[in-house]
Amino acid sequence: MSEKRDNNSELFENIEFFSLIMDVLKNSWAILLGALACAMITMMIFTARTTETYTSTATFAVMYKRTSSSVYAYNNLSSARSVATSFTSILNSDVLKKMVCEDIGLERFDARTSARVIDETNLLTLSVTSDSPEKTFRIIRSIMKLYPDLIQYVNTTMVMEVLAQPQVPLKSVNGHSPVGMAKRAFVLSFGLLTLAFAFLSYRHDTIKSEKDAREKLDATFLGSIEYEKLHKSKSDLGKSSVLVSDVTASFSFVEKYKKIAAAVLKSAERHHAKVIMISSVAEHEGKSTVAANLALTMQEQGKKVLLVDCDMRRPSQAKIFDIEVKEGTSLSDFLNGNRNAAKDIVYRDPLTRLPLILAGKGSRDSTEYLKEPVFRKLIEKLSELMDIIILDTPPMSLMADAEAVANIADISLLVVQYNRSLAEDINDAIDELKKYRCHMSGCILNGVRTLPGARRAIVGSYYGNYGRYGRYGGYGKYGKYGSYGNYGNYGHYGVYGHYAERKDPTASAKKKDDSKVKEENV
Repeated sequence: MSEKRDNNSELFENIEFFSLIMDVLKNSWAILLGALACAMITMMIFTARTTETYTSTATFAVMYKRTSSSVYAYNNLSSARSVATSFTSILNSDVLKKMVCEDIGLERFDARTSARVIDETNLLTLSVTSDSPEKTFRIIRSIMKLYPDLIQYVNTTMVMEVLAQPQVPLKSVNGHSPVGMAKRAFVLSFGLLTLAFAFLSYRHDTIKSEKDAREKLDATFLGSIEYEKLHKSKSDLGKSSVLVSDVTASFSFVEKYKKIAAAVLKSAERHHAKVIMISSVAEHEGKSTVAANLALTMQEQGKKVLLVDCDMRRPSQAKIFDIEVKEGTSLSDFLNGNRNAAKDIVYRDPLTRLPLILAGKGSRDSTEYLKEPVFRKLIEKLSELMDIIILDTPPMSLMADAEAVANIADISLLVVQYNRSLAEDINDAIDELKKYRCHMSGCILNGVRTLPGARRAIVGSYYGNYGRYGRYGGYGKYGKYGSYGNYGNYGHYGVYGHYAERKDPTASAKKKDDSKVKEENV
């Protein structure tokens, strides 16, 4: 029993519910169309095979013509059955059918009639069933009009008084109408298709968590970056990415980049590297945003960093930093032979003062430009002036630009978007990068998304760990708040995180008091 529970808990741990829900919602149009198709097919089949029928009923009381006596009730009960039997034979006779057809103008009698005695009573019910509500009502009314002339041939001592008049039937008496079956088919197929897409999402071999990145990828896992919602104001409507320099960036978002930047710098120091290449397997994996944020983070840590937009086919850095590239000052202009571009090729972000070399407009000949010795000499010259040069390169699956840059860079990083590329394709890109002179340092999982409750738990434990372990530098003074790790969801106020790096005023005051005591002792 315990083994089953362990297996079930392990199964739920392996399911990444946010990606599963998002995949189902992404394919909701296919689920809806499939459910509608099943409903329409079901309705067509049942309409072709099923004929709707309508029934109208009248109730009679069977009694003797003589006055009541002590034996009257018993005679009524016993005689009602014989009258019902006789009345049924009359209903099925050709004489009655012919009379009804002449009465209401039918060509043929295509209805079913029956007479039944209600148990332990002298009540008799007359039922007529046909394929039309109007025809059913007309037939039963005709029978009720004609039966007094026919009942005298059965038993002259009995009378049948009407207790309940028939009504026009509005609802079919079939077990399942085509419309009802279509509704059931829609609900059932919608549920089954939802489960099918959820299963396909579960089996889809993408990277959905840090655990997947560590187990499925053939490279070092450098860290993950959670999805950060872009809070736009009137002044930055053109922006499309969240930078660590933005005041709206959460504390956890900034800290994740600091952690990854530290790991990258350690790898660069170990391999004596200055030129870092950042790429991805496919488009829209956030490699340009990761490159920009790593450059800003490393600059904040005191490094002289230069960010070069080598994606000359679809440049992004100018849009990220909201910089307008002047004609004749882009990297593509310089590599195209315009040596005057070298004077103004380096831009500076007005807010962060980060040096940038931008690609300008898209160019189809970017692969040839990057393979030329001019680009290599440019990077070598710049590496003498800078501590770190980050090269934002195009996706590897689309073009050979990344391969050209890989022969110039010292180390390479691969950005993996959450739940996008297959693990097999990512590993192929990793193997491809390992063929070139640059060292493959690892992968960064970008845009990780979780359910709101799960995210609060993760963030809460993240800050709780800092509180419990006071040895983490600037966070040491907050060690006594370690038990309040559940309040980690207040990381949205990360704008105030900059104050965490300031010195503790109580510590400085204590230091002054200690120095005074020493002077007095002297």
